[in-house]
Amino acid sequence: MKMTNRILKAELYKIFHEKWLYLACFFMIIFSIGFILMQKTAMSYTVGINRVVFLPMVMYGIVISVLISVFVSEEFDDGFIKNKIIANNNRREIYLTGLLSNLIASLIVYIITALFTLIVSYFLFSINISIWDYVSYFLFGIFIMLVFVGLFYFVSIVVGKKSRAIIINMGLAFILLIAALIMNGMLMADNNFLVQILFDLNPYGQTAQLTSMVNLDMRQSIKIDGFLFIIFAVLGIRYFNKKDIN
Repeated sequence: MKMTNRILKAELYKIFHEKWLYLACFFMIIFSIGFILMQKTAMSYTVGINRVVFLPMVMYGIVISVLISVFVSEEFDDGFIKNKIIANNNRREIYLTGLLSNLIASLIVYIITALFTLIVSYFLFSINISIWDYVSYFLFGIFIMLVFVGLFYFVSIVVGKKSRAIIINMGLAFILLIAALIMNGMLMADNNFLVQILFDLNPYGQTAQLTSMVNLDMRQSIKIDGFLFIIFAVLGIRYFNKKDIN
């Protein structure tokens, strides 16, 4: 346990002393400003805050796909992963510690983006949601984040190389986003049960529900998020236990 805590502290120190976390926060705030300006200037009527307050999360999956790819691949490039295995041969703990540190970094990006958007939107848009509405969807967004982080961390561990990890994870994020847009259009035309299931399994499908603040069964969505996160973690641990680290 002491070794695990030392590894976690070392990873968090590395994360907080590099530029990538701050760049991710910066770009998410820029996206937030862009979406706020778009909603404020493009509409001729008064826009409710429910249409804006989580809108920047459309870009969240793409941004953290790069963030996690860089964090994980740098550990391979710098030999940090190999050193951790030498210091602590429990690969399951090493994987979960790395996953936890990336969850913390991604959560920071999420919180900063959400709070910035909320504060600015409060003064610019009509308040048509309650505090409980905001808190419940804010927590819903955190569960969506779990799926994104679990997926992108798993892929980054499998790929290893920085450039390849970034390309694959960003490509995966864009594919999920486009698929969610297509399925959302299909559901608007015809409420197909199978399409609805696929839409709910897609973290970007749930992000669409978050940004519109319309989710008919949030508990079910959260259960799906928890299930997917566990699946990605189990697959990642099994793969990492067998991975040859040079």
